[in-house]
Amino acid sequence: MSIISIDIGSSTTKVVEFANNQIKNTLIIRDGYTEDKIRDFMKKHEIINLEKVVFTGIGADKVNINAYGVPSAKVEEFTAIANGGLYLAKKEKAIIVSVGTGTAIIEANGKEVKHLGGTGIGAGTLFNICNRMLGINSFDEILKLSRDGEIGKIDLRIGDITDKDIPTLPKDLTLSNFGKFELDAKKEDIVLGFVNMVAEVIGMMVAFATIKSDIKEAVCIGNI
Repeated sequence: MSIISIDIGSSTTKVVEFANNQIKNTLIIRDGYTEDKIRDFMKKHEIINLEKVVFTGIGADKVNINAYGVPSAKVEEFTAIANGGLYLAKKEKAIIVSVGTGTAIIEANGKEVKHLGGTGIGAGTLFNICNRMLGINSFDEILKLSRDGEIGKIDLRIGDITDKDIPTLPKDLTLSNFGKFELDAKKEDIVLGFVNMVAEVIGMMVAFATIKSDIKEAVCIGNI
């Protein structure tokens, strides 16, 4: 018997088939949830013995969860993030960092779930900046270009302003994202600058979250 889980987010819908205590098939829908797309997913993967459909995400309240002729349920989004992160990481407790359109930071300790905070910086930020400013149309292209970028052309780092060794401040530490941005910077350098900026903002938010929590290990999940 299979369970289908559907996470309806602000920009994408994620679908997972779960059977025999493991993930069987997945789907990412980028142009909006429809029942037909879910039925196509079920047909493609020959999901006949469907036990249950479970919904979560900000868009779950706007759809008919009883459309598939089997028992259905809604799970609160932070609970789904916490349980899913722990399951994927095979851990009993962790700070779960869900990088979606924005970023949510959840403390998960067994069944105890606490929302520690988050940031509006996330995958939506990265994609739309790269799309509008550089004409990039996919995350695959963003990642491919960033691998060939040189961050020293974009970010101002401690080593750019001093040769001295400063305790707790290594020379490759970012002083200012895009604070250097050399005139001869290539497209690849700029993309890497955007990736690094988003990653560093999220990383610092997570570091601050660990100060508030007794849990010091973080698990990052999401499409990005």
